[in-house]
Amino acid sequence: MKHKNIPFSPPDMSEDEINEVADTLRNGWITTGPKVKEFERQIAEFVGVNKAVCLNSQTACAEMALRVLGVGEGDEVIVPAYTYTASASVVCHVGAKLVLVDVQKDNLKMDYDALEKAITEKTKVIIPVDLGGVPCDYDRIYEIIEKKKHLFKPSNKIQEAMGRISVNADTAHAFGASWHGKMCGSIADFSSFSFHAVKNLTTAEGGALTWRSIEGIDD
Repeated sequence: MKHKNIPFSPPDMSEDEINEVADTLRNGWITTGPKVKEFERQIAEFVGVNKAVCLNSQTACAEMALRVLGVGEGDEVIVPAYTYTASASVVCHVGAKLVLVDVQKDNLKMDYDALEKAITEKTKVIIPVDLGGVPCDYDRIYEIIEKKKHLFKPSNKIQEAMGRISVNADTAHAFGASWHGKMCGSIADFSSFSFHAVKNLTTAEGGALTWRSIEGIDD
């Protein structure tokens, strides 16, 4: 029997991309520069938010969102048990307590009943995962957050302006996906995309953070 090699997610790149890379190398901007700023502008426009920031990975984006929110020691962050390491490791990086909740019996999305039970007065963030590019039930997530709003205790200016638990979605798989007519990246409070080599849009390595504007806070 002959064995056939099946390439694992080869990047879809043409001469156009190669020419752009060559142009970048020639113009001297080999790190954050005008092309990155233009990429950020196009990402924000594509998903329907005011701003986007590109970093080296989805992991860095997710960690930055937690740090911007002032999440740290004494706080709790809820993450589904079935996900990539980065969804959980960023919580440990900022010194907060990782709270894992199980997935549903009939699919791999977060169990929303378990999520509701896991929320305490220490819960600052929920990190739902749009696994395989399939968006979570954000209506249900926000409904739970509103229900538990009385428990929320803000610890910085942004948390105070939000007045509730933040939804920091791991949208690593979901660039280009939409839910109820809204693009992923504009549904959760913060969304972290990945442009790793195996993703549907790749920059070889990289990620982007998008967020919904918060009243009283400068984007």
